[in-house]
Amino acid sequence: MIVLLTGDDQHTIQEQLNQYKAEIDAQWLTLCYHRFPADRLDQAISVARTRSLTGGKKLVIVENCHLKQWGDTELETLQQLVQVPEFTILVFVATNVDKRLKIYKHIVKYAKLFEFPLIPPWRTDLIEKAISTQAKKIKLVLSKGAVEYLAEAIGNDMTRAATELRKLYIYGNGRQLELAEVKELVPCQTQNSLQLASAIRQGESNQVLHLLDDLLSRSEPLMVIVATLLTQFRTWLWVKSVIVSGIKKDSELAQLCSISNPNRIYYLRQEVPNTSINALAKAVTMMLDLEMSIKRGAESNDLLLIILSVSRLFKLT
Repeated sequence: MIVLLTGDDQHTIQEQLNQYKAEIDAQWLTLCYHRFPADRLDQAISVARTRSLTGGKKLVIVENCHLKQWGDTELETLQQLVQVPEFTILVFVATNVDKRLKIYKHIVKYAKLFEFPLIPPWRTDLIEKAISTQAKKIKLVLSKGAVEYLAEAIGNDMTRAATELRKLYIYGNGRQLELAEVKELVPCQTQNSLQLASAIRQGESNQVLHLLDDLLSRSEPLMVIVATLLTQFRTWLWVKSVIVSGIKKDSELAQLCSISNPNRIYYLRQEVPNTSINALAKAVTMMLDLEMSIKRGAESNDLLLIILSVSRLFKLT
């Protein structure tokens, strides 16, 4: 069996790899379990082509295959995929792939494709569902309020979600856990640039200071913070502009705003109805100036002053 796992949900991809590993007889792992970096493709394929000495299954994993690093030599090597035995599980792991590449098209002739995109941070409904699903798998019982809090506290970090849920399972010892208990055990560490953008748009200066302080205390790079803010404010400006122009269909709005996921439009509509288009335009301009300042060496104090100034734009509207 040949498999291509793609996506940025590393937790789910690792769970899938663990499932494949569990199919190997534990006493033969040394002989039947192999991991290779992408630059050792020829060795990986050579091992995959060789039948297991134990007569059972063999797992061969090729990691970090974004495929663009491979050329004609690797394409020639991949012609041997047809020779991979039935009882060998050959897995290619990639964060993202360009489906236009010849390499990709060749691999999927032989491989099953599984895509694991990370849940968008604004889809709290899907995050709550994912947390509930993980909790049920380990027989952890949580109240509705506890699940909602965990979605807020953890965000779309499913690796952390798994760790926190295991901790709660041990603590709960089979009983249902309520919101108050979960709050004490799981700190809210999802202060991120998207939350900061929302606080700025709502003119909540105190919350802006709190979120920004948290980001800086965790050594979040200034350019990363500003880039996220700029992207979010541009999106809000585009959406608001198109709504004001009279476009009503979500599909048209998504196309005009270059938003790949039309389902996101519903959430964006809820965020901008009472937001001034002039304030959004000024915010984007100030963010662009801030981005240039940071590239020239501006520090966190400069970031703080500009962001507070942007926040005041929305407090006045």
